[in-house]
Amino acid sequence: MVNKFKLNTSKNSEIKESINRTLEIVNNYAGELSIEVLSLDKIELDPDNNRELALTLHDAINGIDATDPEYERKKKDWKSLESLSNTIRVDQLINPIFVYRYGNKCRLIAGERRTLASAIAGKKEIIARISNQRPIGTKLKVLQWIENNERVELKLKERITSLESIIKEYLSENGKSDNNKGVTSKVLSDLTGMSNTQSNRYNLILRSEPEIKQAIMEGKLENIKLIELICSVESIEHKKELLNAALSGLTFDAIIKLKKALEENYMKNKEIKRGKKRGVNLGKVKPNVVKIIVETLSASVALNEEIVRQMITISSNTEWGDCESAEKIFRKIIALLEKGYKEI
Repeated sequence: MVNKFKLNTSKNSEIKESINRTLEIVNNYAGELSIEVLSLDKIELDPDNNRELALTLHDAINGIDATDPEYERKKKDWKSLESLSNTIRVDQLINPIFVYRYGNKCRLIAGERRTLASAIAGKKEIIARISNQRPIGTKLKVLQWIENNERVELKLKERITSLESIIKEYLSENGKSDNNKGVTSKVLSDLTGMSNTQSNRYNLILRSEPEIKQAIMEGKLENIKLIELICSVESIEHKKELLNAALSGLTFDAIIKLKKALEENYMKNKEIKRGKKRGVNLGKVKPNVVKIIVETLSASVALNEEIVRQMITISSNTEWGDCESAEKIFRKIIALLEKGYKEI
């Protein structure tokens, strides 16, 4: 029985922290594990797990039936596994698959591609980590995440999909709403064993705009640091500009320069807007001061005669001792001046 895993001490501190947490999760979630060599005909795919491949283990062992309605799709799956199959044929399978006991057989938790590729390679047996019972909910999703993350060819979209399934299970089990906002980077790190740096990056991506997620799902964005750079920008418009630059093939360094230029331009515009006023605030003015201003303007030779006439009409019979009355008159005169500004 295998209850303990050893850590390679040559790793740097961040990697060691991540691996330590991952191994702790494996030990806590999986219970007692045994590592055995299983006959491929003793393994079956778990019907409760979602599958992307149409190819079955029977197909991989016996070949695809030409009359199979899914023949063309299965043939593509077979071709996609040939590189891995060749590696297994030459170098053997290094990373064991993960299964749980089910009657006199074992069902896959993780390692479907490795299992199918081993069968295509003509192998009769495969090395496997075996759990006595099927993990469920969050435990199952986390174990699949740990297993799948060891695949070198795993695409970013697969990682994001896997993390979203972990979050969904976690939120469901804890009675929370089904959205990524309920899971902090700390929770994600504790669940998956990722380092804090990795967790922050992935959490930023999980909360990103639909356009960014779509680009990831379409395989157009794979560089996590580049995506983190785009997601870290506050302005939605700037995010879109950086995203378009990334999709057009601009280099990482060029996008960093573009981000800096956008931020500098944004700050300049902000300063200009902050310094540019549209009007003058005169503050609180006493009624007698308003009277002096109005009388001075009425006597001014710089104003159009018609404006002066209207000012005199507006201000006649004004009770200058009353604040409300003085303010009302003053507003009317200011409006009159603004309207006739071109004639002044």
